[in-house]
Amino acid sequence: MNRYALRRTSPRDRTVAALSGRLPRVGLDGVLGDLNQAARPCEVPGGAAGDGFTWADRDGDDPSWTPQGVACTRSGDVLLVSWYARRRWLVRTQGSRISVVDRRDPQWPRYRHVLLVSARRRLRVLTLGGVRVHAGGIAVVGGLLYVADTLHGVRIFRLDDVMRAPRRRLDEVLPWSGAGTRTLGLRPTGGALGYDYVLPEALRLRVRPRAGPRRLRYSFLSVGQVEGRLNLVVGEYGRTGTMPRLARYPLDPVTGSPAFDDHGRWAPLDVYEHQPHRMQGVAVHGTTWFVTASTGEGNPGDLHVGSPGHLHRHRGVLPTGPEDLDWSRPGEELWCVTEWPGRRWVFPIDARRWARAAARPHEAPPERGAAASVRGGRRS
Repeated sequence: MNRYALRRTSPRDRTVAALSGRLPRVGLDGVLGDLNQAARPCEVPGGAAGDGFTWADRDGDDPSWTPQGVACTRSGDVLLVSWYARRRWLVRTQGSRISVVDRRDPQWPRYRHVLLVSARRRLRVLTLGGVRVHAGGIAVVGGLLYVADTLHGVRIFRLDDVMRAPRRRLDEVLPWSGAGTRTLGLRPTGGALGYDYVLPEALRLRVRPRAGPRRLRYSFLSVGQVEGRLNLVVGEYGRTGTMPRLARYPLDPVTGSPAFDDHGRWAPLDVYEHQPHRMQGVAVHGTTWFVTASTGEGNPGDLHVGSPGHLHRHRGVLPTGPEDLDWSRPGEELWCVTEWPGRRWVFPIDARRWARAAARPHEAPPERGAAASVRGGRRS
């Protein structure tokens, strides 16, 4: 398992603390008290999809940002959804962001975007840069936010470190270092690139330099209980002809942080070869695993249920473009997010129902409808 082990980089505690001296630290509650966008409750197509919500039109149709990961906190009353900015004309992107969604009133879900940033000191000057990762999966354990970094491993953020950006240019607060790292202060109002809240990175867990050509890709991730122990479960996306894998890494049961070995490495407990193609999300509780898989834009997605090597495929029971999974109630209810513009939904899945169906595949629940027939939560 050593070739799959991740190594930690130097923690950024001092840099984040210095940043908090310039920008007020407000935490997740500060964002929840200042939400500025309204989502719309809606029916979601697919036999496994419960009623969920879709984004405001600007976010639901925006081709420049794509939703990927989902994480539940506060028993599912608050959802976090990750997005990555698409590259255009070889221009550096804004990186990635998190949407904080308050769904305590399911009929009136509201949200706000928070920009993920990386704070650095260059030539003794504090600067900010974007976090340019695909963010294909996210997970929350206690106050820690885990974000998948496809080629390089995992990044960790502390939700208590959410900070309010100033209403004046950030480069008045954090001057440009002149060392190749620009600040995010590009607008005179609206904070960092128009975002009023930022979340600085706390720690990186990196793939070993000599991991080899078959290094694991960290396409998505979630947190689950396996054999009574808390695990971070990761997986990789792979097309037909590849051999995608799943893996699970141990977490400290008290702090939720990575459980490093005596050599300071974070090695997986198990790696599972030859898993389904086009996987986009995974969740596990006990002995039952759930995996989402895409089949292309406009085509309904698949839900695999069972155990690695013995997953039963429920064809076309998810909306088109299903992505990450996370538990709102472990073993009972999952949440999922879809990615395609005009067909972006966030919705629950009744895990118990589909676990029973996997045990009796010939008695699978009926589908509710095809994903291709719905746009923006409205039937076409």
